[in-house]
Amino acid sequence: MQYLAVKYHWYSEFPKFAIFEDIELVLLFPITLLFYYVKFLYPKFKLQNKYKLLFLPFSISVLVNLHVGGHAHFKLYSLEDLSWVPPFYTVEYFFSIVLNIIILVVTYVLLFKKTNTEHPLVNHSLKWIKLFFYFHVAIIITWISLEVVEKAYPNDFNFILWLILNLLFYWVGYIGIFKFRLARNRYEIRKLIDKEVKTETIEVSIKDKKTELTQDKDNEYLQDLVSILENEYIYRDPKLSRNDMANRLGISVGYLSQMINNNSKKSFSDYINYYRVEDVKQMVLNTDFNKYSMLAIGLEAGYNSKSAFYSGFKKETGLTPSEFKKSHQIS
Repeated sequence: MQYLAVKYHWYSEFPKFAIFEDIELVLLFPITLLFYYVKFLYPKFKLQNKYKLLFLPFSISVLVNLHVGGHAHFKLYSLEDLSWVPPFYTVEYFFSIVLNIIILVVTYVLLFKKTNTEHPLVNHSLKWIKLFFYFHVAIIITWISLEVVEKAYPNDFNFILWLILNLLFYWVGYIGIFKFRLARNRYEIRKLIDKEVKTETIEVSIKDKKTELTQDKDNEYLQDLVSILENEYIYRDPKLSRNDMANRLGISVGYLSQMINNNSKKSFSDYINYYRVEDVKQMVLNTDFNKYSMLAIGLEAGYNSKSAFYSGFKKETGLTPSEFKKSHQIS
């Protein structure tokens, strides 16, 4: 909006509104973004008074600019000595650059160097926030670069920054709507699965199919594995690994793989994929799940991405989820 106001000379037509041009929002947005990042990573974070001191530079800038604006724009009073104003703006300008760079460094450490968070689901969403951070970096680099270029070649290059900001706004809007819908679908699917499991309407029909994978009924580890998968549904955890399962059973990773291969002719990943595919099949063929997207169903079954879901399902069935659903509808 500031860019448009300057470009179309609105401040020349309405000089009193030029006070808004003087307020340095560039001192405000890095702080608000920092708190957004922190709140995203640590949902229990509370904005204590000591953190509010980070808003002090912006507050000082607003007060000083309002004071000068009362003289320059509103003619409310007359300031005799204005010699301090240019040095103040110079300091404010360089401080804003330094502040933004510092915030970028702090945010980088939070997102890429610090792995432990207080929320178990945060790590599933880091791809989104890291991509947003890259946009943040691009904006700051573009802004600083344009400032340098305009000093050397006086001209209006701000449209470049304006275009990047517009791209960011449209992207955030699209992702926000898509992610919200996907998150809402997953939440409702999870609630529906819990309800179906309690009433034993979703798992019964595939119970026998799952147990066909086991042949050695004397192997207690194999029986424990099947029991954990079919009763605790841990295959729905997209981060489940061979190490996790081996530790859970109290056996070595090598023995786990050998045991699965001997009794199912499958690797560990294919074995887990089988369970996930069976979950997807039941949800796809259950009319209660018709209003939810295939991707949301796949993610709730334990896949960590759309590509992993579609390739895993096709590997097991020879069909895509949509083709599988359509073939059974025809039947």
